[in-house]
Amino acid sequence: MHTPVTPWVLAGRIFAIIGMAFTAACAILFLVVPLWWWALGSALAFAPFFLLIVLVERYQSKHGLIGPEPAVPDDGDSD
Repeated sequence: MHTPVTPWVLAGRIFAIIGMAFTAACAILFLVVPLWWWALGSALAFAPFFLLIVLVERYQSKHGLIGPEPAVPDDGDSD
């Protein structure tokens, strides 16, 4: 059974997703306006939030918080 997700993992995931959504929305808005340098800046600001979500997901899989259930060894008894 997986251990519960820690509050730090949950906060990191929420912060990363909100940051990615906000910076992507700003980049799209600035492209529509068109303010090219602001759009580029917003697109570049997307990268740290993306890297944060990558780090959070790697941390979770490394510590067994997500992923497949560990296999239970079969003792040979069959009913």
